[in-house]
Amino acid sequence: MVANIAIAVLLALCVLSTAICCLALILVKDVFNRMHYLAPVTSFSVLALLAAVALQNGWSQGTIKTILILLVLFLVNAVLTHATARAARVRQFGHWLPHPKEHILGAPHGPSSQL
Repeated sequence: MVANIAIAVLLALCVLSTAICCLALILVKDVFNRMHYLAPVTSFSVLALLAAVALQNGWSQGTIKTILILLVLFLVNAVLTHATARAARVRQFGHWLPHPKEHILGAPHGPSSQL
């Protein structure tokens, strides 16, 4: 009985956090700010889902598969977010390097300083 309630709460948290992040993706205008709302879905929501699966099934094949999916999402999220930010910057400025006006210490500036 208590396990069923815990599973329902974990699944509700998973769905609620995902729904809030989806709503934020719709409402936020800047692509760079939108990327911040992808992380909770691939971290908190998946952890809540993993906990629910583990409570329901124990250490089973389904739990192990959920752990593998969680690890893949953690790794892919960072790479995909970086690639998306870089592509958005190239689309906006024509190159990914910072402009001299951005005052980033130690960073090469402009497209002519690409190595």
